[in-house]
Amino acid sequence: MGNFQSLEFMLRSFLQRLPTARPIGILEGKDIYSFPVGAELPVSELTSADSLGPLIDKFNKEVNKYDLAGIDREIVKIRDALAHGRISACDPRDNLRLLKLSRHRDNESQVRVEFNEAMTESWFVDQKRRVTDAIQLVSEAMKVICGVKVEQKNEVI
Repeated sequence: MGNFQSLEFMLRSFLQRLPTARPIGILEGKDIYSFPVGAELPVSELTSADSLGPLIDKFNKEVNKYDLAGIDREIVKIRDALAHGRISACDPRDNLRLLKLSRHRDNESQVRVEFNEAMTESWFVDQKRRVTDAIQLVSEAMKVICGVKVEQKNEVI
C-alpha cells in the first residue's frame, strides 16, 4: 500500500508541474501538513479527489504527447482489491486469497467477482515490481517533461 501511496503522490506532483495545472493556492513554503482538521484548501492537482485511475489516465495522456511509456491501468484493480477486498483462507495452511466483489444496489440479489488472487510470495513480488515500475515511469516523465530530477532510493517500501 505504501508503494501505491508513493505512486499516487508522484502522479499528483507530476500533474501539478504541468502548465495546465490548477494553481496550488497555498503560500510557498507553507507546510500542507500544518493545516488543522476542518481547514479548507483550494482544489489543485495535489488536493483534488481524483483517485488513482483518473490520475493514471491524465498521466498517460500527457506522456503520450512525448512518446513516453504510460502506466498500465490494470494496477488500479490491484489497489482497489487491496483497499476494498476481503482477505481470507479456507484452510489456515493455505495462502490467503484476495477477493473483491462488485457493489450492488438494494434491489439486486447478486454480486460479481471482480478480483480473486492467491496472495503468494511471488504474487507480492510481482505486484511490487509493477508498482515500482510505474513509479519509475513517473520519475522519468518528471525529468523529460518537467525538467525535475527525482531523487529515488533503490529501495521502495
